[in-house]
Amino acid sequence: MAALDKPDWESTLSSDDQNKEALGEYYGVKLEDQSPAVTELYLKLNALTDKVNTHINSIATNTAKTGVTTSQALAITANTSKTSMTLGTSGSTALAGDTRVPAFTADDTSVANTTKSTAITFGNFTATAGGKGTYTLPVTVTETTVVSSGKGAGTTTLTKTATLTLT
Repeated sequence: MAALDKPDWESTLSSDDQNKEALGEYYGVKLEDQSPAVTELYLKLNALTDKVNTHINSIATNTAKTGVTTSQALAITANTSKTSMTLGTSGSTALAGDTRVPAFTADDTSVANTTKSTAITFGNFTATAGGKGTYTLPVTVTETTVVSSGKGAGTTTLTKTATLTLT
């Protein structure tokens, strides 16, 4: 938008207009010949025009912008190698709405003739019957110890299950 022009009503005449006025050929209206109310309106209109022009110039140059710098834009553009999670298409991959947490197994062979493993499995995440906004998640931890020889040889299994209630 272009700047606004101020009304051209000056209190002093140019030298050409003064000469024409002296000869009786100038019929322009001068500001000092007007009533105080018209003069006040003219001065207020000029002040408002100055303010509007200041805002027009600020908008045109966009001096208050807080956008992305050139280096930031280049960094965003260069970030093309990133990939997001891809939904699976089979029972062994994560499917939309049917993502299961795989079992965790850890083996410990630090004791001679002994193998110990721990498996953590998660059951189905379900809404509690009658519970508004309440969900449960069963977690089972199974520890299996195998002593291959000597005193206590054999296999022992310890299983513990807990149900997490989420509200």
